[in-house]
Amino acid sequence: MDFLSELSDDVLLHIMHFMDTTTAVRTSLLSKRWNKVWKCLTTLCFKRSDFKTLDSYDQFVYHVVSKRDTSISLHRLDLEACTLTQELLNHITPLLHYVPNLSIYLDYFSPKEFYHSIPVIFSSPSLTSLTLSCTLGILKLPQSLELPSLRTLNLTNVTFTGSDGDECAEPFSSCFLLNSLVLMGCSLSNPAKVLSISNPNLSRFTTIRYSEVKYKIVLSTPNLTHLDIRSSIACHEVSSTCDFALLEQAVIESSVCPLIVLRLLKMLSYVKIVTFSYPVTYYLFREPFLHTFRVPPDFLLILFVLHESLS
Repeated sequence: MDFLSELSDDVLLHIMHFMDTTTAVRTSLLSKRWNKVWKCLTTLCFKRSDFKTLDSYDQFVYHVVSKRDTSISLHRLDLEACTLTQELLNHITPLLHYVPNLSIYLDYFSPKEFYHSIPVIFSSPSLTSLTLSCTLGILKLPQSLELPSLRTLNLTNVTFTGSDGDECAEPFSSCFLLNSLVLMGCSLSNPAKVLSISNPNLSRFTTIRYSEVKYKIVLSTPNLTHLDIRSSIACHEVSSTCDFALLEQAVIESSVCPLIVLRLLKMLSYVKIVTFSYPVTYYLFREPFLHTFRVPPDFLLILFVLHESLS
């Protein structure tokens, strides 16, 4: 007996959520019983590596999007290592208006075609989580991301723009509910030289720099609890317009630039747990920085223990 096919649709869907989308769709070939089950999936993940050609990939995306049960709300859409073509955009655009969780990992994109997708991707009232990453090239984003429901944002290899002639870019000001922000390899387009992040609800902020592109970051985030600044070279110059009175954890990993390190330390007066890379810790015990600003006794004790353990 075929006990598996006797299970309810809810149980079969639960099993399918452990599969990749390609495998889940192929279950329709098993029997008529399985023909419509996959159409109720609430998570779709399209991997370019699963297909030999770009045309077959586009055809599969079109098949899934056009055949799925539109009465079932889509919870998550992932496009992994894809090439953003006009055909692909045409297929997924109906989903982008309503999906709350979206991840796009691009191998290649056409600036012209990506420009046409911006109004949909960056003006969604329902989007709560967005991951956008490009391995080849830099994505130029609009001046403002109109995402009022967004809570989590991860951006890799994107560039921010300011208004005409403005040296300050402030792309997140309309993301009123933003709670977590990760920026990797991001840059500013001329004439912008300062990235302003003014979000009262922001709790976690991570910036990772791995290129020569450098700019200033100004934080207006009074509810920040986690701050993570990493770089294989000198890190971005980060300043704040408010006290980080709620800061619980901070990480600073970079090659040492004395002035930047000192400015960062001044921002960490209230931090409970701080982690430094070895170059930063080594510098702290070589330079007479302790008399330049107030350092909590517990903070000095942690530094001493850390230095002794590394020595």
